[in-house]
Amino acid sequence: MNDAAVPIRAAHRMAYGLGLALCVGTPGLIAMLILSGVVPPGTQTPDGVYQQLGYLFTGLVFLSAAWVWWRSGHVLRGFKDLPGAQRPSIILRECLIYAAAFETSSLFGLVYWSLVGGHAARHAWGFILLTPLLFAALVPRFERWAKALES
Repeated sequence: MNDAAVPIRAAHRMAYGLGLALCVGTPGLIAMLILSGVVPPGTQTPDGVYQQLGYLFTGLVFLSAAWVWWRSGHVLRGFKDLPGAQRPSIILRECLIYAAAFETSSLFGLVYWSLVGGHAARHAWGFILLTPLLFAALVPRFERWAKALES
């Protein structure tokens, strides 16, 4: 690891930790609301409009994942050209933007639960559980940021 990567390690640790806390905490809170009965399951059947809404939510979740993948690649390609003082704030900004993009999945899960949860609970839970999985899979780890400085 070169000397330029040292200050970004601490920034990445904080940014990744905040993003991960958001992407684990929100689904955890939503799960507690659902399991405690505060948000009761919806009674609509998942067909017609509600099925189309589920398809729309699925498409939007995967669109957000594709967008994060594209954006992270774009940011990493230009990372080396940024002034050294801006790099830690860029890492923080990007990790939090990615976390916010993935939060939509949890919110879609909560909405879907409140509409059709009585008949399609597994789909609602799928949306909720995708949030931390997408964050862990698609947000660049420190090694990718450090490698971007070298290339």
